[in-house]
Amino acid sequence: MKIFLFAAGALAFVSLIRNVFISGPFNNTTIFLGGIAFALWGYGYFFDKLKNQKWLTASIFTMLFLVLGFSVFLFFYGSRTTATFDEDVVIVLGAGIRDGEVRGMLAGRLNAAVSYHRQNPDALIIVSGGIGHREVISEAEAMARYLIQRGVDPNIILLEGVAYSTYSNMRYSRVIIDEHFDDLPNVVVITSGFHMYRSVRFARQVGLDATIYASRTPWAATPFAYAREVASVVKMWVIGR
Repeated sequence: MKIFLFAAGALAFVSLIRNVFISGPFNNTTIFLGGIAFALWGYGYFFDKLKNQKWLTASIFTMLFLVLGFSVFLFFYGSRTTATFDEDVVIVLGAGIRDGEVRGMLAGRLNAAVSYHRQNPDALIIVSGGIGHREVISEAEAMARYLIQRGVDPNIILLEGVAYSTYSNMRYSRVIIDEHFDDLPNVVVITSGFHMYRSVRFARQVGLDATIYASRTPWAATPFAYAREVASVVKMWVIGR
């Protein structure tokens, strides 16, 4: 049992470290993940003394099962595709760059955008992502460059380079959409499957009833991505952002 608790705490802590590199050290998701990690480690360390406190044991394991259960929900929600391939606008959400280069999860999202573009080459593509922690160019710039290198016409790519969160991705993308369309166009959101539920919720908050086209999540990143995303969804439920 102790090993399980320490392992779960380690998963939360590694997810925290990944969040720091992506979003910086001071945000609600980092605090939430840190709290979970140290609560699990503390309970594991004092397990022999605390195991008779049935309410505490029940609370810890209820939390763990809820996190696991909601992760399953996020997986199935992001596994479906509702894109009709006649949308007017594609919004591709950033996932962090390193030294100005697209890697890993973000490459997967952009590869999905290229795949979508081949089926609907007339849609405008908004690449959304600001200047990340320790970066000197915006994600949007790196994303546009990646798409152009893979044959996407630069004239249909619009850069949204100030967003710092999923909500601001949608908020500022909506501003760009309003600048280019008199009437609200059909929109498709491209992001990782685990990230799709929150992205759609925020799209609706800014008035976009978007379809979805999910990219795959690298297996090595899956447990950390879902742990971080569950924390981010809880934050969304609590503060609305």
